[in-house]
Amino acid sequence: MGNKKGMNRSRRTSTGLFLLAAVMLGAADLRIETAFTRYYTGEAIRPIGQYFREAGPRQGFRTVVASEPENPEGQYFIARLEGKTAPGVVTRAQMTLYATDSKEPQEVEWDLEGIEARRWLYLGITGSDWPGEAVQPLAWHIRLTDATGRMLAEWKSFLWEQP
Repeated sequence: MGNKKGMNRSRRTSTGLFLLAAVMLGAADLRIETAFTRYYTGEAIRPIGQYFREAGPRQGFRTVVASEPENPEGQYFIARLEGKTAPGVVTRAQMTLYATDSKEPQEVEWDLEGIEARRWLYLGITGSDWPGEAVQPLAWHIRLTDATGRMLAEWKSFLWEQP
């Protein structure tokens, strides 16, 4: 009888460790397949549902996160995510970028805590954070991290990799 209890406890421990390992491996499998930029007016990026109810960052196939959510017009960096990850694992997006209006790099962060990153992740620098449609991004480096700061996926634009 004592052996059965010990075996059940061992089996539960093994199952728990297996599930933990599966979540950890799932997070490690995430990658950014491709990324590009696009300037959106406020009306173009808002889903139709927002006109009928309050819309959140999840918009069907995409997750939209703006630096100024109340003013969604601006430059968006659109990343197509591949692989599997548990919901809520990606908690922060960080980007370093160079744009046509400055020789200095700009650092931007988005808090993704509690947001499920869908297949298409739209990271917007919006409102007063982006100088206008005439300014274009030149080179950028996107990093997606978990709560501990561990990098889960990254993307470097073509010009980022050039000397």
